[in-house]
Amino acid sequence: MPGEGIELLATRTPAPHGPYRAGTLVVLLRLNWFIRLRWMFVAAALAVLGFERLTAPDPQRPAQLLAVIVGVAAVNLLWIAVARRLAAVGQSGDDALRGGQVFANAQVAIDLLLLTAILHFTGGVENPMAVFYVFHVAIAGLLLEPWQAVLQSCWSVALYAAVAVAELNGWLAHHAFLPQAGTLGLYRDPEYALLVAALVGCVVCGTLYFTLRIARLLEHHDTQLRGTHAALERSRRALEDLQQRRARFMQTATHQLKSPLAIAQTLANLVRDGIVTDPAGIRTTCEKIVRRCQEGIAQVTELLTLARVQDIDPRRPPGTNVDVAQTVVDLCRHFAPLAEQKRIELTHWTPAESELRVDIDRQDLWDCIGNLIENAIKYTPEGGRVRVSVTEKKVEGRPVSVGIHVSDTGIGLDPRLLRSEGRTLGEEPAFEPFRRGLNVLAAGIPGTGLGLTIVREVVEQAGGRIWVMSRPGAGSSFTITLPISGTALPGLSVRDTRAAEVVLEEANPQ
Repeated sequence: MPGEGIELLATRTPAPHGPYRAGTLVVLLRLNWFIRLRWMFVAAALAVLGFERLTAPDPQRPAQLLAVIVGVAAVNLLWIAVARRLAAVGQSGDDALRGGQVFANAQVAIDLLLLTAILHFTGGVENPMAVFYVFHVAIAGLLLEPWQAVLQSCWSVALYAAVAVAELNGWLAHHAFLPQAGTLGLYRDPEYALLVAALVGCVVCGTLYFTLRIARLLEHHDTQLRGTHAALERSRRALEDLQQRRARFMQTATHQLKSPLAIAQTLANLVRDGIVTDPAGIRTTCEKIVRRCQEGIAQVTELLTLARVQDIDPRRPPGTNVDVAQTVVDLCRHFAPLAEQKRIELTHWTPAESELRVDIDRQDLWDCIGNLIENAIKYTPEGGRVRVSVTEKKVEGRPVSVGIHVSDTGIGLDPRLLRSEGRTLGEEPAFEPFRRGLNVLAAGIPGTGLGLTIVREVVEQAGGRIWVMSRPGAGSSFTITLPISGTALPGLSVRDTRAAEVVLEEANPQ
């Protein structure tokens, strides 16, 4: 059927995700818009010629006019063949869009040439149907690149001016617009010919200007709509991800809380049922019960902290403005006794005379950095080192983000926690609740497995990022970056659970 080639070309082109013009062009190609318009014109022109022949004994239309109309139909068939050829090549993506623009440019240019020929055989500058130049220019302005539309406009004005000059000088024979009424002879008036040509040029240029302005506004709104759609799609995926994470979290949390309680109950039953009767055994059993209870309390405390940092309305602005450097200094002083107990060298460095403040709840920042420092001390053997530092990133001399670096010389992360087959960035097992490496379990180091989960939640809420580098047996290095207060983009009230890009790298052994 007519236009089938263009249909094939459009179906092989992916759904438009680029600029408004490219997307609109693909849609019009898919609808066979250009082909159908030409068939409608050919049918209307032949109907008018047939009506004139039936109503007037001698319509005096030149035979060349019928030849041009037949030429329009022939060119239309040629475009269908070209479209089928392009579809057979199998272009896609940007190549297909560029091919579509070239295809549309060729059609508009040839259409303008054929329109000029039809105007010449139907009255030339005396024919008021020169308005169809404006129609083609409007199409070019909406569908083609601006520079292409300008070229098409210049081409149309040049063609019309050429007909006016040629008929004025007698280089082309003049044909009346209405043969029965004869010609008015205006085409022989230089002032009229100049005026009409200038008027057509002004109308074409004005139409092009307003069309390009409209196209620019449409592109702007199209970009906004695409951005909104992308944000909604991310939010949808984030909600699905959040539901899955919460379901897994509830199952794991129930199991983790049940284990110490079940063990404590079993040990208590040993004392109650008189199985353990000697004072030393009772004391040992009670100490085990206390440890299990302490483990349960620690897990409940971590769960409450995690619930607090997760239960934050992203539309609500942060209530506090915190100095990161001072928080790091306070945390290092807080954990200094623990480091001294394990004979670990805990040092910190912050920029001198630089106040780096972030919009975040102070307790959230304390829990975030505190978990990193506590983990570094916990997983570093005696005699090791833990370094904490604060840096700033500047753009054009103005700080835009603050980085907190915590590195240690501990046992390092289990490589299986850094990468997991089938997962993407931000889904690493290291940040899942209750996930602990086999090397940690083998070393018998106590913990809940919630620390890094809390770190991720706080960083994501603040719109930051996380980097991790670790080598088993040689230590780990965590870096989080947070935007400086006042540098966050306005209007971004919706954050999904993967807003922060979590980058994990496993260092190669030296």
